[in-house]
Amino acid sequence: MTVFKISNEPLDLLLKRRFTISRGSRDKVNNVLIRMEADEVTGIGEAAPNYRYNETQASATAFINKMDDYHAINPFDVDALVAYMAGLGSGEYAAKAGLEMALYDWIGKKLGLPLYKLLQAPGRTGPKTTFSIGIDKPEVIKDKVVEAGPFPLLKVKLGTGYDKEIITTIRALTDKPILVDANEGWTTVDHALAMIRFLDNQNVFMVEQPMPASCVNEMQELKLKSTIPLFADESMTGNESLLELSTQFHGINIKLMKTGAISTSLKILHQARKLGLQIMVGCMVESVIADTASALVALWADYADLDGHLLLTENPFNGLEVLPDGYVQLKNKPGLGLV
Repeated sequence: MTVFKISNEPLDLLLKRRFTISRGSRDKVNNVLIRMEADEVTGIGEAAPNYRYNETQASATAFINKMDDYHAINPFDVDALVAYMAGLGSGEYAAKAGLEMALYDWIGKKLGLPLYKLLQAPGRTGPKTTFSIGIDKPEVIKDKVVEAGPFPLLKVKLGTGYDKEIITTIRALTDKPILVDANEGWTTVDHALAMIRFLDNQNVFMVEQPMPASCVNEMQELKLKSTIPLFADESMTGNESLLELSTQFHGINIKLMKTGAISTSLKILHQARKLGLQIMVGCMVESVIADTASALVALWADYADLDGHLLLTENPFNGLEVLPDGYVQLKNKPGLGLV
């Protein structure tokens, strides 16, 4: 029997710039830093709760505190931890993801192995990451495009009354490929289709969550008519039928804070592959801790959106690296490789 001592503390993170999407704005995020310690080894994790899923720093902390000490018959059995957490209550997937992340980090450190080797990933370098440009006034958008200079792919938040102006402003400055994320901001098929037709000659390679998650029939119609691949985000939490999602979208965005575990995310990824869905691994606004864990899953993905830590004024550790050409790369160090 191995007894893990679990501790947590607030991880309040300031953004370099106010970040706005169709649902609102934020200047900081209130996450949770998690530690799991046993045998003089400490695993690190992070919970990044999101109000869209009725989770907060307080609710995540309350769930983590339910764990008290974790008694593991087999400390290397990640599935046992996931099952144990499920028994403590529904929801709170960010807290669950942070705890499982910490255990995985502990396992890698205990064995002296990087997690990408432990999980037999195809390598330690994943896809190119996008760099996000939040909704803002055109003059501020220009500054953001300049700041995104080193990154080859842009993720542009839309869902406003001036979406076309945002894209036109960006296109006057750069021809970089763009991932458009409407965050459920287009509420009718006609509006969504009109925007997709506008974007079709703007070097846009993906449209993420064009319509609200509740618009199942509308998304099925839109998929049949769209000339740009459509990816599920808010429609994809990890509990949905992937078969049903495949009738609405060409791909899915997997986020640890919604699936609740690295192990669950990998299972979803491989199931989605069998249905012909493309895979992107994304993030909330989170530090390099959680982004590094997400980068681990992204080693099997087609696309990555792992810039959450790049939007912050500072990070508590060093972790994944974004190479000069935009590819994400894990460190060749035990566990998550945080230093």
